[in-house]
Amino acid sequence: MAELFSVRMRASRGGMHISGAERIVPDGEIEAVTASLLRRAMTHENGRPEEIKITVESLAGKEILRLRPLRVINFSPSPQPSSLKGEGEITSHAVAVSELARAGVSENAARGAIEKILSGASPAGGNMRGAMLVDAATGERLEPDMERGIRARAVDWEAEKYIATAEKRLNCLTPHFREALALATKAANAPGAVAELCISDDPRYTTGYVASGTFGYCRIASMKQSGCRFGGRAFFMRREYLDIDKYMKYMRETPALISGMVKIL
Repeated sequence: MAELFSVRMRASRGGMHISGAERIVPDGEIEAVTASLLRRAMTHENGRPEEIKITVESLAGKEILRLRPLRVINFSPSPQPSSLKGEGEITSHAVAVSELARAGVSENAARGAIEKILSGASPAGGNMRGAMLVDAATGERLEPDMERGIRARAVDWEAEKYIATAEKRLNCLTPHFREALALATKAANAPGAVAELCISDDPRYTTGYVASGTFGYCRIASMKQSGCRFGGRAFFMRREYLDIDKYMKYMRETPALISGMVKIL
């Protein structure tokens, strides 16, 4: 079997994150994948970067997890997101709150996370580099660094066939879905994980998701207005079961390949 490498890209301008991506590939694909990630950085809709960092790291000697993908639920509630304070009509935010509650997240914690993500969750008021780590019961933030957040790394699909059929069926024409489902699957298998909420920071990509090992990956349309540059992730945990060092080591350092066909409900 060919040696596997992690290939990571991060693009920034003025110290602010613009885009990032990661692949796990055999050594023979490093050159092509690096070129693809460079093109992505240079043409991203968030703007032209001033700095692009490409990191290539051998995974030799590391145990690589093989995880089955979360099943996918596709939900398209309403054409525009509504206020969290609205009542009556089923909206994208209401669906997200409901799904998070089904996984064990309190309503206050769920609503608070959505509000923070869509108003800038970093201390400076912008998007975070990583994800919030949130107490599922109280909504309190638990990440050691509220600017950097929790970085989820070292995850990819073991084979193109596992995700290509699902992308075609859902008409997903960008890499958002495949990357998000892979990351959500790894996050759902983290020690003590309860659920995850994600809203993309790409201005034109308005679909978000709620994911949990309990029910799977729920894609939710219209989680924000088109053109909105805010976005981010929240990982929900139970404080009493959280070993922060063990959790961060798993998310950042344990390589995982998603293996198996995607089930769409």
